[in-house]
Amino acid sequence: MNLGQVYTKRMVADFMTGLFTIADGSGVLDPCMGHGVFIHSLLSNTDYHVTGVEIDAESFRRFDNPAPERCTLRQGDFFDVEGEFDGIIMNPPYVRQEEIDQMAPLGVTKQKLQSACGLMTISTKANLYMYFILRSILLLRDGGELIAIFPNSWTNTPVGRQFREQMVYYGSITDFINVEGEAFEGSPMVDVCIMKFVKGCMGTTTCQVMRIVGDTYTIETDKGQDKSRRGNLVKLKATASIRRGITTGANKFFVNPPLFTQEHLVSILSSPKDFSGYSTKHCRKDNLLAIQSTAVLNEEEATYLHNSAIAIQKEGKPRTLKQLIEAGQPWYYITIPEPAQIIFSYIVRSNLKFVLNEGKCNVRDNFYMISSTRDPLLLLALLNNYHVYVQLENCGKTYGKGLLKLQKYDIDDIELPRLGLISESDNEKLVGLAKALVDSGDERRIEDITAVLAPYYGVENAKERFAQLRKKRLTTHE
Repeated sequence: MNLGQVYTKRMVADFMTGLFTIADGSGVLDPCMGHGVFIHSLLSNTDYHVTGVEIDAESFRRFDNPAPERCTLRQGDFFDVEGEFDGIIMNPPYVRQEEIDQMAPLGVTKQKLQSACGLMTISTKANLYMYFILRSILLLRDGGELIAIFPNSWTNTPVGRQFREQMVYYGSITDFINVEGEAFEGSPMVDVCIMKFVKGCMGTTTCQVMRIVGDTYTIETDKGQDKSRRGNLVKLKATASIRRGITTGANKFFVNPPLFTQEHLVSILSSPKDFSGYSTKHCRKDNLLAIQSTAVLNEEEATYLHNSAIAIQKEGKPRTLKQLIEAGQPWYYITIPEPAQIIFSYIVRSNLKFVLNEGKCNVRDNFYMISSTRDPLLLLALLNNYHVYVQLENCGKTYGKGLLKLQKYDIDDIELPRLGLISESDNEKLVGLAKALVDSGDERRIEDITAVLAPYYGVENAKERFAQLRKKRLTTHE
Protein backbone atom coordinates (compact mmCIF):
# COMPACT_ATOMS: atom_id res chain seq x y z
CA MET A 1 0.00 0.00 0.00
CA ASN A 2 1.41 3.40 -1.01
CA LEU A 3 1.24 5.82 1.93
CA GLY A 4 3.10 8.54 0.02
CA GLN A 5 5.70 8.99 2.76
CA VAL A 6 8.77 11.14 2.08
CA TYR A 7 10.79 12.53 4.99
CA THR A 8 11.90 16.15 5.34
CA LYS A 9 15.50 17.06 6.16
CA ARG A 10 15.96 18.57 9.61
CA MET A 11 17.44 21.84 8.35
CA VAL A 12 14.38 22.34 6.12
CA ALA A 13 12.06 21.54 9.04
CA ASP A 14 13.87 24.12 11.18
CA PHE A 15 13.44 26.73 8.46
CA MET A 16 9.73 25.94 8.22
CA THR A 17 9.09 26.14 11.97
CA GLY A 18 10.86 29.51 11.90
CA LEU A 19 8.11 30.84 9.63
CA PHE A 20 5.54 30.72 12.43
CA THR A 21 4.56 34.09 13.93
CA ILE A 22 1.83 32.79 16.24
CA ALA A 23 2.02 33.62 19.95
CA ASP A 24 4.18 31.79 22.47
CA GLY A 25 2.44 28.78 23.98
CA SER A 26 0.22 28.24 20.92
CA GLY A 27 -1.02 24.81 19.94
CA VAL A 28 0.52 23.34 16.76
CA LEU A 29 -0.50 20.18 14.95
CA ASP A 30 1.60 17.92 12.74
CA PRO A 31 -1.05 15.76 11.01
CA CYS A 32 1.40 13.29 9.41
CA MET A 33 4.37 13.22 11.75
CA GLY A 34 6.24 10.28 10.16
CA HIS A 35 9.65 10.07 11.81
CA GLY A 36 8.90 13.20 13.87
CA VAL A 37 11.25 15.75 12.32
CA PHE A 38 8.75 18.62 12.80
CA ILE A 39 7.99 17.44 16.35
CA HIS A 40 11.68 17.61 17.28
CA SER A 41 12.12 20.96 15.53
CA LEU A 42 9.11 22.53 17.26
CA LEU A 43 10.15 21.25 20.68
CA SER A 44 13.73 22.47 20.18
CA ASN A 45 13.04 25.87 18.63
CA THR A 46 9.70 27.03 20.08
CA ASP A 47 7.64 26.80 23.25
CA TYR A 48 4.51 25.69 21.44
CA HIS A 49 2.36 22.81 22.62
CA VAL A 50 2.56 20.13 19.96
CA THR A 51 0.15 17.45 18.76
CA GLY A 52 1.41 14.76 16.39
CA VAL A 53 -0.77 12.35 14.40
CA GLU A 54 0.44 9.38 12.35
CA ILE A 55 -1.66 6.76 10.54
CA ASP A 56 1.22 4.31 9.98
CA ALA A 57 1.28 2.13 13.10
CA GLU A 58 4.87 1.02 12.56
CA SER A 59 6.23 4.58 12.25
CA PHE A 60 4.21 5.62 15.29
CA ARG A 61 5.49 2.70 17.38
CA ARG A 62 9.10 3.58 16.63
CA PHE A 63 8.79 7.21 17.72
CA ASP A 64 9.45 7.97 21.42
CA ASN A 65 7.77 11.10 22.71
CA PRO A 66 10.69 13.41 23.67
CA ALA A 67 8.61 15.79 25.83
CA PRO A 68 5.28 14.34 27.07
CA GLU A 69 4.56 17.51 29.07
CA ARG A 70 4.40 19.57 25.84
CA CYS A 71 3.72 16.95 23.20
CA THR A 72 0.67 14.73 22.65
CA LEU A 73 0.91 11.89 20.14
CA ARG A 74 -1.94 10.07 18.46
CA GLN A 75 -1.90 7.02 16.19
CA GLY A 76 -4.75 7.22 13.70
CA ASP A 77 -6.26 9.05 10.76
CA PHE A 78 -5.78 12.82 10.61
CA PHE A 79 -9.21 13.15 8.97
CA ASP A 80 -10.76 11.96 12.24
CA VAL A 81 -9.15 14.84 14.16
CA GLU A 82 -11.48 17.55 15.46
CA GLY A 83 -10.89 20.86 17.21
CA GLU A 84 -9.03 24.07 16.39
CA PHE A 85 -5.32 24.79 16.19
CA ASP A 86 -3.21 27.95 16.15
CA GLY A 87 -0.72 26.40 13.75
CA ILE A 88 -0.32 23.35 11.54
CA ILE A 89 2.94 22.21 9.95
CA MET A 90 3.42 19.25 7.65
CA ASN A 91 4.92 17.36 4.77
CA PRO A 92 1.66 15.81 3.54
CA PRO A 93 1.69 12.41 1.81
CA TYR A 94 1.82 12.31 -1.98
CA VAL A 95 -0.70 9.74 -3.24
CA ARG A 96 -2.25 10.05 -6.70
CA GLN A 97 -6.03 10.17 -6.92
CA GLU A 98 -6.33 6.73 -8.53
CA GLU A 99 -4.49 5.14 -5.56
CA ILE A 100 -6.37 6.79 -2.70
CA ASP A 101 -9.08 4.15 -2.39
CA GLN A 102 -6.37 1.50 -2.05
CA MET A 103 -5.92 2.92 1.47
CA ALA A 104 -9.41 1.73 2.43
CA PRO A 105 -7.99 -0.89 4.88
CA LEU A 106 -6.79 2.11 6.93
CA GLY A 107 -10.19 3.76 6.67
CA VAL A 108 -9.10 6.28 4.01
CA THR A 109 -11.33 6.67 0.95
CA LYS A 110 -12.09 9.52 -1.44
CA GLN A 111 -15.63 9.67 -0.08
CA LYS A 112 -14.35 10.16 3.47
CA LEU A 113 -11.84 12.80 2.37
CA GLN A 114 -14.48 14.76 0.48
CA SER A 115 -16.75 14.63 3.52
CA ALA A 116 -13.95 15.76 5.87
CA CYS A 117 -13.38 18.84 3.72
CA GLY A 118 -16.98 19.98 4.15
CA LEU A 119 -18.42 22.27 1.48
CA MET A 120 -15.11 22.79 -0.29
CA THR A 121 -15.18 21.95 -3.99
CA ILE A 122 -12.45 19.40 -4.65
CA SER A 123 -11.68 17.77 -7.99
CA THR A 124 -11.91 13.98 -8.12
CA LYS A 125 -8.38 14.15 -9.58
CA ALA A 126 -6.96 15.82 -6.48
CA ASN A 127 -3.83 14.29 -4.97
CA LEU A 128 -4.00 13.25 -1.30
CA TYR A 129 -1.78 16.16 -0.23
CA MET A 130 -4.48 18.59 -1.42
CA TYR A 131 -7.03 17.03 0.93
CA PHE A 132 -4.54 17.31 3.81
CA ILE A 133 -4.00 21.01 3.14
CA LEU A 134 -7.67 21.88 2.70
CA ARG A 135 -8.73 19.93 5.78
CA SER A 136 -5.97 21.68 7.76
CA ILE A 137 -7.35 25.07 6.76
CA LEU A 138 -10.72 24.09 8.25
CA LEU A 139 -9.01 23.15 11.52
CA LEU A 140 -7.18 26.49 11.89
CA ARG A 141 -8.45 29.24 14.14
CA ASP A 142 -8.91 32.68 12.53
CA GLY A 143 -5.40 34.08 12.25
CA GLY A 144 -3.97 30.55 12.45
CA GLU A 145 -1.01 29.63 10.28
CA LEU A 146 -0.43 26.61 8.04
CA ILE A 147 3.08 25.79 6.82
CA ALA A 148 3.52 22.92 4.38
CA ILE A 149 6.11 21.51 1.99
CA PHE A 150 4.70 19.65 -1.01
CA PRO A 151 5.14 19.19 -4.79
CA ASN A 152 4.76 22.42 -6.77
CA SER A 153 3.43 20.76 -9.94
CA TRP A 154 -0.09 21.93 -8.96
CA THR A 155 0.62 25.58 -9.77
CA ASN A 156 -0.11 25.30 -13.50
CA THR A 157 -2.87 22.67 -13.66
CA PRO A 158 -6.69 23.00 -13.72
CA VAL A 159 -6.89 20.92 -10.54
CA GLY A 160 -4.26 23.17 -8.97
CA ARG A 161 -6.13 26.36 -9.89
CA GLN A 162 -9.28 25.02 -8.24
CA PHE A 163 -7.17 24.00 -5.24
CA ARG A 164 -5.77 27.52 -4.92
CA GLU A 165 -9.24 29.07 -5.26
CA GLN A 166 -10.45 27.01 -2.31
CA MET A 167 -7.46 28.07 -0.21
CA VAL A 168 -7.67 31.80 -0.84
CA TYR A 169 -11.40 31.80 -0.09
CA TYR A 170 -10.40 31.20 3.54
CA GLY A 171 -7.31 33.36 3.73
CA SER A 172 -4.05 34.25 2.04
CA ILE A 173 -0.82 32.58 0.96
CA THR A 174 1.63 34.98 2.60
CA ASP A 175 4.86 33.17 1.70
CA PHE A 176 5.66 30.95 -1.28
CA ILE A 177 9.15 29.46 -1.50
CA ASN A 178 10.33 27.44 -4.49
CA VAL A 179 12.84 24.82 -3.37
CA GLU A 180 15.83 23.97 -5.53
CA GLY A 181 17.86 20.97 -4.44
CA GLU A 182 17.17 18.00 -2.20
CA ALA A 183 14.74 18.87 0.59
CA PHE A 184 14.01 15.27 1.57
CA GLU A 185 15.91 12.36 3.03
CA GLY A 186 16.92 9.73 0.50
CA SER A 187 17.11 12.32 -2.30
CA PRO A 188 13.73 11.80 -4.01
CA MET A 189 14.02 14.11 -7.01
CA VAL A 190 10.79 16.10 -7.00
CA ASP A 191 10.19 19.81 -7.43
CA VAL A 192 8.66 21.17 -4.23
CA CYS A 193 7.54 24.38 -2.64
CA ILE A 194 7.08 25.61 0.91
CA MET A 195 3.88 27.54 1.53
CA LYS A 196 2.70 29.61 4.48
CA PHE A 197 -1.03 30.24 4.66
CA VAL A 198 -2.79 32.52 7.18
CA LYS A 199 -6.49 31.96 7.76
CA GLY A 200 -8.68 35.05 7.52
CA CYS A 201 -5.77 37.15 6.24
CA MET A 202 -5.94 39.15 3.02
CA GLY A 203 -2.70 40.33 1.50
CA THR A 204 0.08 39.79 -1.01
CA THR A 205 2.45 36.86 -1.36
CA THR A 206 6.19 37.09 -0.75
CA CYS A 207 8.02 34.83 -3.20
CA GLN A 208 11.45 33.39 -2.44
CA VAL A 209 13.80 30.66 -3.58
CA MET A 210 15.46 28.17 -1.24
CA ARG A 211 18.63 26.74 -2.78
CA ILE A 212 19.88 23.60 -1.04
CA VAL A 213 23.44 22.40 -1.56
CA GLY A 214 24.44 19.47 0.63
CA ASP A 215 23.69 20.32 4.25
CA THR A 216 23.32 24.08 3.74
CA TYR A 217 20.82 26.36 2.07
CA THR A 218 20.37 29.97 1.04
CA ILE A 219 17.17 32.00 0.77
CA GLU A 220 16.88 34.54 -2.02
CA THR A 221 14.13 36.81 -3.24
CA ASP A 222 12.36 35.42 -6.28
CA LYS A 223 12.69 38.27 -8.73
CA GLY A 224 10.06 36.81 -10.99
CA GLN A 225 12.47 34.76 -13.08
CA ASP A 226 10.75 31.50 -12.24
CA LYS A 227 7.30 32.96 -12.87
CA SER A 228 8.54 34.44 -16.11
CA ARG A 229 9.95 31.08 -17.11
CA ARG A 230 6.64 29.34 -16.40
CA GLY A 231 4.91 31.97 -18.51
CA ASN A 232 7.17 30.99 -21.39
CA LEU A 233 5.98 27.39 -21.24
CA VAL A 234 2.85 25.77 -22.59
CA LYS A 235 1.43 22.29 -22.18
CA LEU A 236 1.81 19.84 -25.05
CA LYS A 237 -1.98 19.43 -25.31
CA ALA A 238 -2.21 23.10 -26.34
CA THR A 239 0.24 22.52 -29.20
CA ALA A 240 -0.59 19.02 -30.42
CA SER A 241 -3.30 16.37 -30.40
CA ILE A 242 -2.52 13.29 -28.32
CA ARG A 243 -4.42 10.02 -28.38
CA ARG A 244 -3.86 6.34 -27.76
CA GLY A 245 -3.31 4.01 -30.69
CA ILE A 246 -5.81 1.53 -32.06
CA THR A 247 -7.61 -0.64 -29.51
CA THR A 248 -9.05 -3.94 -30.67
CA GLY A 249 -10.23 -5.35 -27.35
CA ALA A 250 -8.98 -8.80 -28.40
CA ASN A 251 -5.63 -8.74 -30.17
CA LYS A 252 -5.49 -12.52 -30.63
CA PHE A 253 -8.51 -12.34 -32.95
CA PHE A 254 -7.62 -9.13 -34.81
CA VAL A 255 -3.81 -9.12 -35.07
CA ASN A 256 -2.30 -11.49 -37.63
CA PRO A 257 -5.55 -13.42 -38.20
CA PRO A 258 -5.21 -16.74 -40.11
CA LEU A 259 -6.88 -15.47 -43.30
CA PHE A 260 -5.89 -15.92 -46.92
CA THR A 261 -7.87 -12.92 -48.07
CA GLN A 262 -6.05 -9.61 -47.69
CA GLU A 263 -8.90 -7.24 -48.48
CA HIS A 264 -9.47 -5.93 -44.95
CA LEU A 265 -5.98 -6.32 -43.54
CA VAL A 266 -3.91 -3.21 -42.78
CA SER A 267 -0.35 -2.95 -41.49
CA ILE A 268 0.13 -2.01 -37.84
CA LEU A 269 3.13 -1.41 -35.58
CA SER A 270 2.69 -3.49 -32.44
CA SER A 271 5.78 -3.07 -30.27
CA PRO A 272 8.74 -0.74 -29.63
CA LYS A 273 10.88 -3.83 -30.26
CA ASP A 274 9.82 -3.76 -33.91
CA PHE A 275 11.98 -0.74 -34.76
CA SER A 276 15.26 0.83 -33.71
CA GLY A 277 16.38 4.41 -33.39
CA TYR A 278 14.06 7.37 -33.71
CA SER A 279 12.15 6.53 -36.87
CA THR A 280 9.55 3.99 -38.01
CA LYS A 281 10.83 4.12 -41.58
CA HIS A 282 12.26 0.61 -41.35
CA CYS A 283 10.21 -1.47 -38.96
CA ARG A 284 8.50 -4.82 -38.69
CA LYS A 285 4.71 -4.70 -38.95
CA ASP A 286 1.83 -6.98 -38.13
CA ASN A 287 -1.46 -7.37 -39.97
CA LEU A 288 -4.63 -5.99 -38.41
CA LEU A 289 -8.12 -7.10 -39.41
CA ALA A 290 -9.79 -3.70 -39.74
CA ILE A 291 -13.35 -4.00 -40.96
CA GLN A 292 -15.24 -0.75 -41.44
CA SER A 293 -18.98 -0.40 -40.87
CA THR A 294 -19.58 -0.15 -44.64
CA ALA A 295 -17.53 -3.23 -45.51
CA VAL A 296 -18.98 -6.34 -47.17
CA LEU A 297 -17.60 -9.54 -45.68
CA ASN A 298 -16.52 -12.44 -47.87
CA GLU A 299 -17.26 -16.02 -46.84
CA GLU A 300 -13.86 -16.64 -45.25
CA GLU A 301 -14.09 -13.49 -43.10
CA ALA A 302 -17.68 -14.21 -42.09
CA THR A 303 -16.79 -17.73 -40.98
CA TYR A 304 -13.71 -16.54 -39.08
CA LEU A 305 -15.67 -13.85 -37.22
CA HIS A 306 -18.49 -16.27 -36.43
CA ASN A 307 -16.04 -18.76 -34.90
CA SER A 308 -14.26 -15.96 -33.04
CA ALA A 309 -17.58 -14.77 -31.56
CA ILE A 310 -18.28 -18.30 -30.29
CA ALA A 311 -14.80 -18.42 -28.69
CA ILE A 312 -15.33 -15.04 -26.99
CA GLN A 313 -18.70 -16.13 -25.59
CA LYS A 314 -17.22 -19.39 -24.36
CA GLU A 315 -14.28 -17.65 -22.65
CA GLY A 316 -16.49 -14.89 -21.30
CA LYS A 317 -13.98 -12.23 -22.29
CA PRO A 318 -13.27 -9.64 -23.42
CA ARG A 319 -16.41 -8.59 -21.59
CA THR A 320 -17.15 -5.58 -23.78
CA LEU A 321 -17.07 -7.67 -26.96
CA LYS A 322 -19.06 -10.45 -25.31
CA GLN A 323 -21.83 -8.00 -24.42
CA LEU A 324 -21.95 -6.71 -28.00
CA ILE A 325 -22.13 -10.23 -29.38
CA GLU A 326 -24.92 -11.21 -26.98
CA ALA A 327 -26.84 -8.07 -27.93
CA GLY A 328 -26.57 -9.02 -31.60
CA GLN A 329 -24.57 -5.90 -32.42
CA PRO A 330 -21.50 -5.71 -34.68
CA TRP A 331 -18.48 -6.29 -32.44
CA TYR A 332 -15.66 -6.33 -34.95
CA TYR A 333 -15.70 -2.83 -36.50
CA ILE A 334 -12.41 -0.94 -36.13
CA THR A 335 -11.83 2.67 -37.12
CA ILE A 336 -8.40 3.51 -38.51
CA PRO A 337 -7.25 7.07 -37.69
CA GLU A 338 -4.79 9.13 -39.65
CA PRO A 339 -1.21 8.08 -38.85
CA ALA A 340 0.42 10.31 -36.27
CA GLN A 341 3.55 12.38 -36.86
CA ILE A 342 5.20 11.09 -33.68
CA ILE A 343 4.64 8.04 -31.50
CA PHE A 344 5.63 7.30 -27.92
CA SER A 345 5.46 4.03 -26.02
CA TYR A 346 2.90 3.75 -23.21
CA ILE A 347 5.34 1.88 -20.95
CA VAL A 348 9.13 2.35 -21.02
CA ARG A 349 12.13 1.16 -19.06
CA SER A 350 15.59 2.40 -19.97
CA ASN A 351 14.94 4.80 -22.84
CA LEU A 352 12.40 7.57 -23.00
CA LYS A 353 12.12 8.44 -26.67
CA PHE A 354 9.64 10.02 -29.02
CA VAL A 355 9.82 8.51 -32.50
CA LEU A 356 9.21 10.16 -35.88
CA ASN A 357 6.57 8.16 -37.74
CA GLU A 358 8.29 8.32 -41.13
CA GLY A 359 6.74 4.98 -42.06
CA LYS A 360 3.25 6.48 -41.54
CA CYS A 361 2.42 3.43 -39.46
CA ASN A 362 -0.84 2.65 -37.77
CA VAL A 363 0.00 1.78 -34.16
CA ARG A 364 -1.56 -0.28 -31.40
CA ASP A 365 -2.81 1.23 -28.15
CA ASN A 366 0.48 0.64 -26.33
CA PHE A 367 1.64 3.79 -28.14
CA TYR A 368 0.54 7.41 -27.93
CA MET A 369 -0.08 9.17 -31.24
CA ILE A 370 1.05 12.83 -31.32
CA SER A 371 0.44 15.25 -34.19
CA SER A 372 0.36 19.00 -34.74
CA THR A 373 0.27 21.52 -37.55
CA ARG A 374 3.92 22.37 -36.90
CA ASP A 375 7.03 20.91 -38.48
CA PRO A 376 7.19 17.35 -37.10
CA LEU A 377 10.97 17.64 -36.75
CA LEU A 378 10.57 20.71 -34.54
CA LEU A 379 8.01 18.86 -32.43
CA LEU A 380 10.35 15.88 -32.23
CA ALA A 381 13.13 18.10 -30.89
CA LEU A 382 10.82 19.74 -28.36
CA LEU A 383 9.96 16.28 -27.03
CA ASN A 384 13.33 14.50 -27.22
CA ASN A 385 15.37 16.37 -24.62
CA TYR A 386 16.25 16.04 -20.96
CA HIS A 387 13.92 18.86 -19.90
CA VAL A 388 10.98 16.72 -21.01
CA TYR A 389 12.50 13.46 -19.78
CA VAL A 390 12.79 14.91 -16.24
CA GLN A 391 9.09 15.80 -16.35
CA LEU A 392 8.17 12.27 -17.43
CA GLU A 393 10.28 10.67 -14.71
CA ASN A 394 8.59 12.88 -12.12
CA CYS A 395 5.01 12.23 -13.25
CA GLY A 396 5.16 8.59 -14.41
CA LYS A 397 4.17 5.64 -12.25
CA THR A 398 6.75 2.94 -11.61
CA TYR A 399 6.13 -0.80 -11.78
CA GLY A 400 8.20 -3.95 -11.37
CA LYS A 401 11.59 -4.19 -13.09
CA GLY A 402 11.81 -0.41 -13.20
CA LEU A 403 9.08 0.04 -15.80
CA LEU A 404 7.63 3.54 -16.10
CA LYS A 405 3.99 3.90 -17.10
CA LEU A 406 2.82 7.21 -18.56
CA GLN A 407 -0.88 8.05 -18.60
CA LYS A 408 -2.38 10.26 -21.29
CA TYR A 409 -2.79 13.12 -18.83
CA ASP A 410 0.95 12.88 -18.12
CA ILE A 411 1.70 13.34 -21.82
CA ASP A 412 -0.93 16.09 -22.13
CA ASP A 413 0.77 18.12 -19.39
CA ILE A 414 4.35 18.01 -20.70
CA GLU A 415 5.56 21.62 -20.65
CA LEU A 416 7.24 22.95 -23.79
CA PRO A 417 8.50 26.42 -24.71
CA ARG A 418 5.86 28.52 -26.44
CA LEU A 419 6.58 28.10 -30.12
CA GLY A 420 6.18 31.81 -30.80
CA LEU A 421 9.01 32.58 -28.39
CA ILE A 422 11.58 30.31 -30.02
CA SER A 423 13.93 32.41 -32.12
CA GLU A 424 14.32 31.72 -35.82
CA SER A 425 17.93 30.64 -35.38
CA ASP A 426 17.02 28.26 -32.52
CA ASN A 427 14.17 26.89 -34.59
CA GLU A 428 16.57 26.03 -37.38
CA LYS A 429 19.02 24.46 -34.93
CA LEU A 430 16.30 22.30 -33.38
CA VAL A 431 15.00 21.06 -36.72
CA GLY A 432 18.54 20.25 -37.87
CA LEU A 433 19.37 18.42 -34.65
CA ALA A 434 16.12 16.43 -34.82
CA LYS A 435 16.91 15.37 -38.39
CA ALA A 436 20.41 14.34 -37.31
CA LEU A 437 18.90 12.33 -34.44
CA VAL A 438 16.54 10.53 -36.82
CA ASP A 439 19.21 9.86 -39.45
CA SER A 440 21.94 8.70 -37.09
CA GLY A 441 20.22 7.59 -33.88
CA ASP A 442 23.08 9.33 -32.06
CA GLU A 443 21.80 10.22 -28.60
CA ARG A 444 24.39 12.98 -28.27
CA ARG A 445 22.00 15.05 -30.36
CA ILE A 446 19.56 14.91 -27.43
CA GLU A 447 22.12 16.68 -25.29
CA ASP A 448 22.57 19.30 -28.03
CA ILE A 449 18.80 19.85 -28.21
CA THR A 450 18.69 20.17 -24.41
CA ALA A 451 21.34 22.89 -24.51
CA VAL A 452 19.42 24.92 -27.12
CA LEU A 453 16.27 24.75 -24.99
CA ALA A 454 17.96 25.47 -21.64
CA PRO A 455 17.38 29.28 -21.74
CA TYR A 456 13.66 28.73 -22.38
CA TYR A 457 13.35 26.45 -19.35
CA GLY A 458 15.81 28.35 -17.18
CA VAL A 459 17.49 25.05 -16.26
CA GLU A 460 21.12 24.10 -16.89
CA ASN A 461 21.42 20.65 -15.27
CA ALA A 462 18.54 18.76 -16.89
CA LYS A 463 20.70 15.86 -18.07
CA GLU A 464 22.14 15.29 -14.59
CA ARG A 465 18.70 15.46 -12.98
CA PHE A 466 17.32 12.95 -15.47
CA ALA A 467 20.24 10.59 -14.87
CA GLN A 468 19.63 10.68 -11.11
CA LEU A 469 15.89 10.10 -11.50
CA ARG A 470 16.31 7.20 -13.91
CA LYS A 471 19.02 5.58 -11.78
CA LYS A 472 16.81 5.82 -8.71
CA ARG A 473 13.89 4.24 -10.57
CA LEU A 474 15.91 1.40 -12.02
CA THR A 475 17.92 0.59 -8.89
CA THR A 476 14.84 0.72 -6.66
CA HIS A 477 13.28 -2.10 -8.67
CA GLU A 478 16.33 -4.29 -9.23
